[in-house]
Parts: sequence; structure tokens; C-alpha cells
Amino acid sequence: MEKMKKPASKIAVWGDSVTKGIVQGSGDKSYIVNPENSLKIAGEKLGIEIINHSYFGCTVKKGKDVIIRDIKKNIDCDAAIIEFGGNDCDFNWSEISEHPELHHEPNTPLNVFSETIQFIIQTLREHKITPILMTLVPLVPERYFSFISRNRNPMHILKWLGDVNFLYRWHETYSSEIFNIARSKGCMLLDVRKQFLMDRNYQRFLCDDGIHPNKEGQRLMQNFFIESSKSDRFMLPPSIGA
Repeated sequence: MEKMKKPASKIAVWGDSVTKGIVQGSGDKSYIVNPENSLKIAGEKLGIEIINHSYFGCTVKKGKDVIIRDIKKNIDCDAAIIEFGGNDCDFNWSEISEHPELHHEPNTPLNVFSETIQFIIQTLREHKITPILMTLVPLVPERYFSFISRNRNPMHILKWLGDVNFLYRWHETYSSEIFNIARSKGCMLLDVRKQFLMDRNYQRFLCDDGIHPNKEGQRLMQNFFIESSKSDRFMLPPSIGA
């Protein structure tokens, strides 16, 4: 007989600056941690303990190492939100600016990204932790292009890109891969990308760099996490299997 579902009381989060709650500060545009970041506030309102091990600039390969380390330390959690891809799909823009005629690889090629996400899912399930995947917050290509072109040669970068909107399309391939993995592996999914894109002016939720959610974007995510909990997305399934 199957066990009854029970709500997750402790959720670990492994991801990058988006789940860390990092936003651009004022003045010199340095980055700061928003004290009212989405997961922290959502957890408080839901009565769920959030164990946030997200790091600025983290890629899925670095995240995998952190997850393995934390599991070896016997991290106590029912479920885990996995949020990677934004840094993985990024490129070395300085090298592209200097040599636009050469071939350049992203920080994490898509096939390696996919394999690593699936390894993380398997590892979590082996340790009775329910994986919850999260899609990527959409970027604003014009803003992000301006950001990556600062102190570099924008014409060289544009020559390599072909067009500015390639930034959006490339970023979307990694988010689509997350969606497809969740479907094929039977994982719960937090489709935050859809929530942003449902707004006719989703750009208003992004910082000047075009890639980090601003404080309003964090509030949008917070409300989405709370609403998702009401539709059983934070509920543990009767059994956990690979």
C-alpha cells in the first residue's frame, strides 16, 4: 500500500545568483544579496525551512561538487531545488571580443550540462531527496549585450553572435533542456520562465544587466513559489525512484 503524501518541511537549494537572491546595487552597480530574496520569504510564509547553498557564478559542474560535499556531510532535507544554466550557457566574452573569427565553447556545453543535471537527479534520489528542477529566468538580450560589451569590442562580439537576439535563443536552449529532462525523468518542475514571459513587459522584472531578476522580479518569483506549493509541487510523491 502506498504511503500518503506529506509536505516537504526542509528544502535545500543548489543554484546560482538567481536563487541566491543577488541583484544589482545602486551607484557603482555592484551586486548585493537582496535580504528579501524570493525563496527566503516564500519559505517563511510556507513554514518550510530553506537551506540555500546557491553561489554567485556557480555552474552545474561546480554545483554537482557542492551537492556531493553536502550529501557526504549528511544534509537534512526532504527535497532540493536545482537551478543552473545561466552561467553554464555563458561564454568568455573577452576572448570573443579579441578573436571573433575563432570557434568558442560555452562554459558548459549543452550535452555536458544535460548529463550533469541527470547525474544530480539520480544522486539526490539515491539519497531519498526529491529533485525539483527550475527553468531559467529569461534574459533581456539588448541589456545583456550592453553589459557583456563593456570595456570590450561590441562590434567584434556582435560579429560573432550574428545578431543580438542569439543571446536569448542560446539561453533558451538550456532552459528547454531543463524542461525536457524534468519531463523525461518525472521530476517536479518550477517553470519560472513561463511566469516571467506571461507578463507583456517581463523586462521590467530584470536588472540593468539584463539577466538578474530585480527586487520586483524576486517578488514575482516569491509569489510563484507560494502558489506552486498550493498545487502540490512541494509535495513529496508516495515513492521516490530513479
